[in-house]
Amino acid sequence: MTALLACLLLLGSLQAAVSQAQLYQKMRAAYGSLKTYQAELSQSNYYPQLKRTISYNGKIYFTPGRMLMSFSSPSVQRLQIRDGQVELYDAASKTLLRAPMQPEFGKMNPVEILDLYWQKSRVSVTSETKSQASVSLKPKSDKLISSLSATLDKKSGLVTSLSYTDKSGNQVTYKFSGIKTNAAIPSSVWNFSYPKDVQVIEQ
Repeated sequence: MTALLACLLLLGSLQAAVSQAQLYQKMRAAYGSLKTYQAELSQSNYYPQLKRTISYNGKIYFTPGRMLMSFSSPSVQRLQIRDGQVELYDAASKTLLRAPMQPEFGKMNPVEILDLYWQKSRVSVTSETKSQASVSLKPKSDKLISSLSATLDKKSGLVTSLSYTDKSGNQVTYKFSGIKTNAAIPSSVWNFSYPKDVQVIEQ
C-alpha cells in the first residue's frame, strides 16, 4: 500500500510538470506572436500598511515597445510607455509625470511580466478546470517581486488574471476581459490632449 501511494504521488508530480510545460508553451505561442493586444482591464492595488485597496477600471493597449493603460474610473488616469519614455497622467491632481523608462517599468508590464518571470521562478499549478489553469510563481532571486499568480486559458494560452506581490507586501491584481489579439488599434488611442493647466513634472 505504501509503494502504491508513492507511485501515485510520483505520477501526480509528473503530470503537474507536464501541465506546466504545456501551459508555458501555450502562453509563449500566444504572446510570442503578438503584434497588437487590447482588452478591458480591471486593476486592484492592495497596500497592507494602509489596509486599503484601490480599484481602477479601463482599457489596455499594447504593441511591442509601446503600451497604454487608460483608466476611466474612479478617475481618469493614463500610463503610457513608448520610445523609452513613461508618461503618467492623473486628472484628479492635474499632473503629468514624464521620465525615462527604468527597468522596473518593464518588469511591471502586465502583458509581458508572466513570460519574463516564468523561466526564473519555481512554478506550480495550483488549480485546474476544463478550460483554465492557475499557476503560482516564486522568483528564485528578484529585488522587486516576491511572488506572482495567474490564470490562463488552456486553449488560447492567454492570461485572464494576473497578480504580483512586491517585497514590501504591496499587491497588484489585473483582470482582463474582451481580449483581442493582432487586431488593428486606432491611431487615436495613442493620442491625448492634456489640459492647458496640467502641471508637467520631468524626471
